[in-house]
Amino acid sequence: MTDNLMTTDLLTCLIHHRPAEEPRIEITHNIIAVLGEVVYLNCRYLGESEIQSSRWIRQINSKVKSKGLAGFLNGRAFKRHDFSEPASLTNLTVQLRVSSVDIEGQYICEFESEEGVFSENAFVTVVARPDVQILVNVGIINGTQYQSVSCSAVGGRPSPQISWSVNGLAASDYPFTVSVSNTAHSNGTFTQSSVLRFPTHLQDEDSVTCNVQHPTLPNPKLTTVRVETYVRPNVTITAEMVQKGGNDFWVVSCISSGGRPDTDISLALSTDEELQRENSTDPDTQRRSVFLPAAEYEGRNFTCVFDHPKFTHIESRAITLPSFYLSRVQLLGSRPRINTEGFQPTEMLELQEGQRGIVVGLEVVGNVPRYNVTCKKDDGPLPAGLELVGRSLTVQGPAEHQHSGLYECVFSHHHLKAMLQFNITVQPRVFQPVPPTVRVDLWTKGGLRVIECSAADAVPAANVSWLLPKGVSGESWFNFTSHNGSHSVTGVFLLPACSPWELTAVCVINHPAFEEPENRSITLPPCARPNINMNSSTEWKDGEKFTKVDCSADSVAPAAAISWHVGQSDNSIIGDLSEPEVQADGSVTARSSVHFLTSLYAGQNLTCMVKHPSSEASQKRTIHVPVPKAPLLRVSVARQQDSHLWLAVCDCRGDAVGTNLAWVLPENAKGQTSLHSEYEGRVLKARLTYQFPLALHEGQDLTCVYRFKHGITEKRSVHVPRYYISAVRVLNHTTPLRSRYGGEPVMHRLALQENHHNQKILLRVIGNVPQYDLNCQRSDGSSVYMEGLAMVLESELTEWDGDLYTCRASFYHHMAAVKIQVEVMCKDKQFVLVVISCVSSALAILFIFVVPLWVCCARNSKTKYKEQESLSALTTLMQEPGSPEVKKPVMMEKDSKEYDQLISYAIVIDVKSTV
Repeated sequence: MTDNLMTTDLLTCLIHHRPAEEPRIEITHNIIAVLGEVVYLNCRYLGESEIQSSRWIRQINSKVKSKGLAGFLNGRAFKRHDFSEPASLTNLTVQLRVSSVDIEGQYICEFESEEGVFSENAFVTVVARPDVQILVNVGIINGTQYQSVSCSAVGGRPSPQISWSVNGLAASDYPFTVSVSNTAHSNGTFTQSSVLRFPTHLQDEDSVTCNVQHPTLPNPKLTTVRVETYVRPNVTITAEMVQKGGNDFWVVSCISSGGRPDTDISLALSTDEELQRENSTDPDTQRRSVFLPAAEYEGRNFTCVFDHPKFTHIESRAITLPSFYLSRVQLLGSRPRINTEGFQPTEMLELQEGQRGIVVGLEVVGNVPRYNVTCKKDDGPLPAGLELVGRSLTVQGPAEHQHSGLYECVFSHHHLKAMLQFNITVQPRVFQPVPPTVRVDLWTKGGLRVIECSAADAVPAANVSWLLPKGVSGESWFNFTSHNGSHSVTGVFLLPACSPWELTAVCVINHPAFEEPENRSITLPPCARPNINMNSSTEWKDGEKFTKVDCSADSVAPAAAISWHVGQSDNSIIGDLSEPEVQADGSVTARSSVHFLTSLYAGQNLTCMVKHPSSEASQKRTIHVPVPKAPLLRVSVARQQDSHLWLAVCDCRGDAVGTNLAWVLPENAKGQTSLHSEYEGRVLKARLTYQFPLALHEGQDLTCVYRFKHGITEKRSVHVPRYYISAVRVLNHTTPLRSRYGGEPVMHRLALQENHHNQKILLRVIGNVPQYDLNCQRSDGSSVYMEGLAMVLESELTEWDGDLYTCRASFYHHMAAVKIQVEVMCKDKQFVLVVISCVSSALAILFIFVVPLWVCCARNSKTKYKEQESLSALTTLMQEPGSPEVKKPVMMEKDSKEYDQLISYAIVIDVKSTV
């Protein structure tokens, strides 16, 4: 047994170590598998040996191997654990689910054949993709804020590698510190944690990036996290004056804006008094303010001290409050004049009587933020029409003598005061006539034309009058107004808003400034005539036709009057008048309509008469009411493709057809009628149909009648054709078999050749039908294939395939049929029949001479028995030459009697056909 094992090992060694032989197994030797995913073990046999079994096994150690994990045994596939079934006996490619790191190791792919075992090794290395987690913590160490960013690559195999970057640069130097720790897990994976620590005030970037490198990652995984940063603030000191409780206060503010974190602010004062302080509520701005009485802190110095982590040293801002002064007040635009004694002299201001828009500006020399002003005239109050507005004295209205006098204005701010005295004189004006401003306007209001002529701002007042055409009168009035010594006169004249003639009105103005009277004329054009529109429409209601006519007139105000008249006489009808509509352009639209039974005024003219002040006579618009017309009828008859019924159609086009449409049918009519109608614009189209079987009205006339309600009747008739099918003819050479009573043949005998296929029997239908259905059946009722008018016997026929065929042509109830006895004969039999036919022909000639002789003898015989015996002998003689191969075809019971008649004379007809 040991020898056998050695022989086997030697053979195996020789098989696997052939030096120049192409590899028989295609395999992936080194495979990387990711934990939690699937991996493919690829192994295929490329040799020519016939493989009996194949499998995957695992090399546990140098001596121990596992059982088959997946493969083929006895022609059947098998798999174990996390393996999938292999593709085929020679393709052991399988899918392996990587559930743990324990699957790492060496696997052997084996193929077994009669020649031996072929194997190759593959090593599976298990790696695990790490999960990256990052966290930011903030802490205070010795009064300084530090931030710690922790980045962990959890569950990697092999151990991951972590590095840090800030703004694309490695974070490995000051102020950054990095601490790294590694942890090995029981499942064979590793976790590396790295902590990046730095003081917040030394790091200006708002994000840091954790870089994780691992074989399972095609590129380093970058995870960026936001971190807190400090921002250097902008600091300043301000001072502004406010009023609170009627007193002035300085508000000194220390302001820090845009910084992070908050700035430590303090305000240094040169006093130990407790002052009112105020802090800002703006989240982006820090403000610390103090309120100081303005009178007590003039000229004082104040300092704000700011401390922030981004400052290398404490910063300060200082401000000095100003000292106020009020030196003098002067008229705006005047030069300061101070005499040698040190007081300000009185200024002079000269105005003209009636002067308007006077503003006396007061200019203050000093730096006070605000002041109080009081002014008086001649030690009394300011005169009426003179007001103090801000720093100015404003004269309301024209300057008058009451505004002359000595004015004194005092400006004060706390203990500071300044005074100004000035004298105002008003010079009287020289009177001169002022010509008026003349204007003429025209507009329409309330159905009237308003002409307004005004002579405004004249000194003295002007005289206004009207000059009108002869025969024109209207209402007029004048208005007088005065303002600041000038006078205005307005004359108003009212005329009708619309006139058929052109009118000219002249306004005459007299004034001392004019050498001659001024004339202003305005021409009133005649009114435009109304734009008249007339339209009509019809409708049917309860079988009656009604007409509606609308008439509208677009005109200037007032609205036109509309009336209606019928015919040549003065017969008037009452219309429906709508409320006038006022359009956007001021025009007015009047509308009226009439609604009447059309037959009342058929054939007459309907007139719309429009009366308007723009024309002396009424305007007319006329419409003709037409006489009703009979509808247009059109009838037709046709057969239907998908029905056994015929269809008669009556199309009617006109006004309100439909219910007045009917078919005049015979008493025995049993068809179905239906009516369909639809509108096409104002025209109604109706279609009345009648379905009937052809046999019911064949050869008759069908009449469609429209009965108009007022006696008009329209008729249209259509003729239903009469059809027939007289016979079905066989065009092939046949032998007609007639009944013993003579007449048309009841059957045709036809001989076909044996062992021929696709033999055709040609037919023809005699009749006047436009088309027909032609079909043929065997005696057993089965159908025969048809090509047009030809019956085709597709299969090869034998002597025993003869049969009786019936061919029928039909068109509705018309029908004709022919019966064909088909016999199949070989060529030899046909030759014998020809010989027999010749003998039969000779016997037939003999029969021609025997029959007259027999007739003469029969007349002498008086015995019925002898006569019947002679006829029997004659019948026997006539049947003797018949063809013994003629077989009685299988017949239906209804055809049996007809066939019995054919038997007696079959031979005789055959003999005649061969002569």
